[in-house]
Amino acid sequence: MSVTVQVNMIQSQNNQRPKPRGHFTGQRLKVIRPDTYRCVLELLAEPREQVPYDHICRLLRVSEHTVKAIEKIETASIAERKERLLRQALRIAGKAADRIEDQVDGANITQATVAFGVATEKMLLLSGDPTSRTLNFNVHADAVDLVAEFNKLHDAIRAKAKAIEAQSEETEAKTGLPSRKET
Repeated sequence: MSVTVQVNMIQSQNNQRPKPRGHFTGQRLKVIRPDTYRCVLELLAEPREQVPYDHICRLLRVSEHTVKAIEKIETASIAERKERLLRQALRIAGKAADRIEDQVDGANITQATVAFGVATEKMLLLSGDPTSRTLNFNVHADAVDLVAEFNKLHDAIRAKAKAIEAQSEETEAKTGLPSRKET
């Protein structure tokens, strides 16, 4: 019994290694689906915390390698888009703040408040400012025996009272005047 096996091999000229597969540049996507390419660029301009690579891939049906290749090639373009988004967010935040200020006495300013909050958060994310701060406090606290401390305080008060009583008796003996206890 014999089995025939067919092997597909890439033979290069001059016995050189074949070109590795998977050279991702995003150029094919730019030619075939230019709208998708522009969407990838726009989403890459968003902060990575809000729009991770895998979300872009699932939404636009492209590979992560393609998205990262586009990001690498279009770095300057993405930076420009981020700057444009930052300026736009600043304008929106300013307008929303003005509107909130104008309508403080009015009844329905919820939309302006939401717009202000979203635009301000977007502005902070795009400008790179921290959205939260973590403080670390190191407190050194020793265990205290409250009963022992109370007993020490109680003993000190009794000792002070005895000293005052002894001083009072001594004064009484010297002067011959009755002490307060007797009156």
